[in-house]
Formats: sequence, C-alpha cells, structure tokens
Amino acid sequence: MTVRVGHIRFLNCYPLYYGLEHCGVLAEGREVDGPDRWGIELVPGVPTQLNRWLVEGRIDIGLVSSIAYARRHRRLLLSRNVSISSLGAVDSIQLVTRKPLTRIASVALTQQSATSVALLKTLLKLRFRQEVSYHDLEGPVSEALEQYDAVLLIGDQGLEALYFPEPHTICHDLGELWQEWTGLPMVYAVSAARKDFALTNGPELLAVEHELAGCVDYARHHLDEVVESAVDLYRFDRPALSRYFALLRYDFTEEYQRGLRRFYELAHEAGELDEAPELHFIDEVAAP
Repeated sequence: MTVRVGHIRFLNCYPLYYGLEHCGVLAEGREVDGPDRWGIELVPGVPTQLNRWLVEGRIDIGLVSSIAYARRHRRLLLSRNVSISSLGAVDSIQLVTRKPLTRIASVALTQQSATSVALLKTLLKLRFRQEVSYHDLEGPVSEALEQYDAVLLIGDQGLEALYFPEPHTICHDLGELWQEWTGLPMVYAVSAARKDFALTNGPELLAVEHELAGCVDYARHHLDEVVESAVDLYRFDRPALSRYFALLRYDFTEEYQRGLRRFYELAHEAGELDEAPELHFIDEVAAP
C-alpha cells in the first residue's frame, strides 16, 4: 500500500526532504508528490492545509501544526521520532513591527500557520498583558504595517523579514520570546497520524515512522551537504542557511515533549485551547 505523508512546503522541512532523497526513501527522479518505491507518497502543503487534510483523510501521517494535534487529540496520535522545534530563536517565525511590544494593539496574522498564531496570542495575552485585535494578513507586508501595528510572518516569509528587513522595522522571534519566558523549547510542528489509520495499518505506519526517523538522522549528520544543496534553491546565502538549520531540531526528545505540554497548558490558560491534552503516540496503538 501507499502511505500518504504530508510535507510542509517551507525551507524548515528541506533537511527532512533531503534526507528522504538520500536515504533512498524517494525513488530517484520522482516528483515530490509522486509515489515512490517504499510505498510513501509525499503530499506537500502549508501547515494549515496539512492540518485539515490529515483530519479529512487526504493524508495518513505528516507534519502538522502542534496546536492542531491539541485540537484534535482524540483522533490523532504522535510520532516519537519527528518534530520541528527549537530552543530559543527559530528565525522563521517573526512578529514584525515598528513599535515596542508593549504598544502593539493590532496584528495582521499569516493564514499559513496555526501554532504560530496561537503562540503569539498566548505570549501577548499572558506574558505581555496586551489587549490586541487580530486581522488576516492581506497584501504586502509594507502595506499591512501602515494599517496595523505588527505583522506575524512564518516560514520563508519570516526568514525574509529577518534577513531582508523592511525599513525601520523590528523583528521579534517568537521562539526566543517563548524560551525567555518559560526556559523551555518550543515545538512548532509534530508528526501525527489518524488513530483509525494506525489501528488498521499498524505495520505500514510503523515502517514509515522508522524511515522518517532515519531521514532525520541522516540530515542531522550531513548539514553541510544540506546547506550546499539548499543554497542553489533559495535566496539565502550559506551563512544564513547554516545558522537557520542549526537552530532547528527535528527529533522529539523528552525535553521537547515537556516544552509542548507547557505550551498546551499556557495556550489553554490564554483561551486558545479548550483543554491541555496529554500526548499519545502511534506505537501505543499500532501493532507491528
């Protein structure tokens, strides 16, 4: 059978995709979203799309917003092996403003990420005690900054805001703001599967988990290769790419699980979650 794996269309996932290619998981010469010889089909999308597709059954497992797991935790299970996380700065999630944080009253929000939006609202409400109105980001960032006090950008847009800033703007890294506040890492995306799929396709799902974990390890040990490959595809130079990939973590250790639990607790306190769920994993349900 073919297991459909959701894949985030941002630079932060490039090391994982590089690992997939070079570990032999993807057949050479195949398209990104084409079936490969291992029975894996990569389905690319932005985080908010993948969140929806997992619940709808259009993908079987994949990287989704960590807040999406919390909101659908009765239907989803987590991989123990894969996440997108950081301890401190992440570079690609930026609140861009021309005002101090304590004077922000309105924010235009990216529509591509659920976790970053929930994290920002939690930070502004609980850490900075700000009452803020939120709006969808439409049009260029420069125009949004004329209308609103700040703009939340993620992914490649967030990196561009930091590395190629608009005049007179300040970038606040949400990963850094979180770590300063809690002392914990922040988990932005998790690898999750539907519980019903795990119950009926346990061996296949566990095999996919194993392959993805191997790809994470490969990328971690070949970061120089990843940078050399990415520099030909993205507008960022080698030092920027090296810094960015070094900031990211792709495993999901106990420390990062503690950070995720704390995020859920504070997001619940801020009104972003109905409850702070426990973490439940694929290998608790899927039979080998």
